[in-house]
Amino acid sequence: MVKFLEHISSHLVSETEAIITDSRKQRSYMKLSIILPTRNEEFLIKQTLTNIISFLNERKINDYEILVVINGTQDRTKEIVKELEARNIRIKILESEPGVGKALRVGLRESKGEYVVIFDVDFYDLIMIDFISVDLLGKDFIIGSKMTGWSQDNRPISRRLVSKFFNLFLRVVLKFKGSDTHGTRILRRKVVKLILPRCKTDSGIFDTEFTLRAQYAGFKFADFPVSVEEKRPPRFTQRILQTPKDIYELYLSLKER
Repeated sequence: MVKFLEHISSHLVSETEAIITDSRKQRSYMKLSIILPTRNEEFLIKQTLTNIISFLNERKINDYEILVVINGTQDRTKEIVKELEARNIRIKILESEPGVGKALRVGLRESKGEYVVIFDVDFYDLIMIDFISVDLLGKDFIIGSKMTGWSQDNRPISRRLVSKFFNLFLRVVLKFKGSDTHGTRILRRKVVKLILPRCKTDSGIFDTEFTLRAQYAGFKFADFPVSVEEKRPPRFTQRILQTPKDIYELYLSLKER
């Protein structure tokens, strides 16, 4: 009888450990991760998160996480996100040093989704999430492009011109085959696992480096037209001064692929 009870006890312990292990695995991976690099967006962040969650509810997508990566914010952005996080356990606050590149690195590293979506707080197209239902049409990486056919770029002409010249540089010098490297995108986890460790930059050029390295690695790409318009005063002055430095940093980082 004692041996029988010991056997039963041992069996129950094994079953419990298996259940705990399975549970941990389920928590370690999920269907969708949405990454939102966020800095000084107190006037937009609540509406952006509300829009994303409403869309996910409409699509009956429950297995997701929204990673809000605070990077050097100086306004009430973090407080607002904390209030929303308290009401929705799928919202998670992460923090990085200032800079969108650093924020993206942290978000990608911490993401657990089978599919990973990157949105900007002031620029996102929720329809990109629908590509999950068709398994990204067999692609590995879909970019929401503001510069491909049928897209609508309603930004000031100065910003559009900078984007066109930057894209020309990417195509001619770095052999980029797409039409855009910034903004909304959706990709598979395998792209993150392979490409993130290879990236060397962490400035505003990081997303371009990541996209180019994914192309060089042979992942299958597609562009999807999106509409872009300003939702807040642009931070363009800082960006235009930084662009030449970013281009040089990108060129150096890609010399050894």
